[in-house]
Amino acid sequence: MTNEEIYTGLLNRDEELFDQVVTDYSKLLWAVAASVLTPTQPQAREDIEELVSDVFIRLWRNPKSYDPARGTIKTYLAVMTKSMAINLLTTRKRQKEKPTDGSDLSEMITTEEMTELDWQELYRVVMTLDEPTRSVIIKRFFCDMKPAAIQKELNLSAKEVDNRLYRGKQKIKKELNYTTFINEVRGHG
Repeated sequence: MTNEEIYTGLLNRDEELFDQVVTDYSKLLWAVAASVLTPTQPQAREDIEELVSDVFIRLWRNPKSYDPARGTIKTYLAVMTKSMAINLLTTRKRQKEKPTDGSDLSEMITTEEMTELDWQELYRVVMTLDEPTRSVIIKRFFCDMKPAAIQKELNLSAKEVDNRLYRGKQKIKKELNYTTFINEVRGHG
């Protein structure tokens, strides 16, 4: 099934196709959510279940938010899951005043920016990166692949992976800061 077929099926409210998407991507989304929630949350299993369900519910309710021209359904769902998991941690942190888990993405984007950040905006910014930087960022931060595995899969040197991670994070942070600034100006203008 292609990403275009998935998109068309979701727009047409094809329940069988949606069930197949849930079946195909549930394990991945569990792994992505667990990479953020498990280390810090005693009730992680319930949180992961609820979060993964919320991701699929959002996809079903708003299939137009996915654009197959900008990336795969796998990437879209992984980015949404990671972002929502980080937002959950941020909310809990503020409620309990405990430190976050310090994950790479949390370090890349400040807590305040992340709470304000809509996962779709993060997805949009990541999808604007050139290849192979986009693939390196997605594999590292949203699929939690180690740099050595990324090197092998993308046939890049260790130095190139490190450079692309660094430059990609800088571009994402710059774009998100710019977007926040523009939104603030529009809100006060």
